[in-house]
Amino acid sequence: MKMKSARQQKLYDHYVGVFGEEPIFSLKLKKNVLPENMKPITTFVFRPSDEMPFWKLCTIGASDYLMPERDIGWGRKANRRNEYMMLIAPEVKVSEEETEWLFLNSLLWSTAEYAFAEQDTITVSDTIDMGLDGKYCGTVLLLPEVFKSPSIVKCYVSEHKYISIFQVMPITRELLSKKLRKKANGIYWLMEQFYTHDDDYKLISSKPFATL
Repeated sequence: MKMKSARQQKLYDHYVGVFGEEPIFSLKLKKNVLPENMKPITTFVFRPSDEMPFWKLCTIGASDYLMPERDIGWGRKANRRNEYMMLIAPEVKVSEEETEWLFLNSLLWSTAEYAFAEQDTITVSDTIDMGLDGKYCGTVLLLPEVFKSPSIVKCYVSEHKYISIFQVMPITRELLSKKLRKKANGIYWLMEQFYTHDDDYKLISSKPFATL
C-alpha cells in the first residue's frame, strides 16, 4: 500500500515485514474528532495467523507529532516519536461489519492522540486515566514481549532515528488504583500483571491480549 509520506511508508512496511502479511482493512480517525491541527491517525488491522494467533491493531499517524524532550533517568531521554499497537484475543470478532470491538480501538486511538492533545511525552510504563466507567478506565503502555523478536518496537526511519512502537493495554479502575497505592513500586507491579518475569527478568508467563 502506498502511504502519504516516507515515514509512514517505513512504518507500514515495518508492520507488514514483522507480521508477514498485509492488513485486512484499516480505519481512519476522522479530522472532526481529532484535536485541532492534529493529523489523522489510521488503525491497520492484521488478522490472527498460525505464528501470531491474535489480532494486531497498529496505528500510523501518531508519530507525525514530535513530542517534547523528556528525561527518563540515568541520563536517558524518551524517544520523541511513538506509534501504538493493541493485541486482541483471537475470540473477539474483529471485522468491518462488527461493532463491539470498536470500543477497544477507541482506547487505542485515545492513547495515540494523547501526547498531541496534552502537548506531553509518553513512554513505556505510563498510564492514561481516561475517566471512563465500565470495564476499563484507561490504558498502560507496555513493551510487546509476546513477540519473539524485540525488533517490533523500533521502526528505523534513518540510520539513527526511529519510531517507538508500544503495546497499549486496557486497564481496569481496580488495577490503576492498586498501582497508585503502591506509589513508585506500582509502575513495575502493573506491568508485571501482563508480562511476568522471574528474578533474572526472564519472561515466565503473560496475559498480553485485550478482551471485551
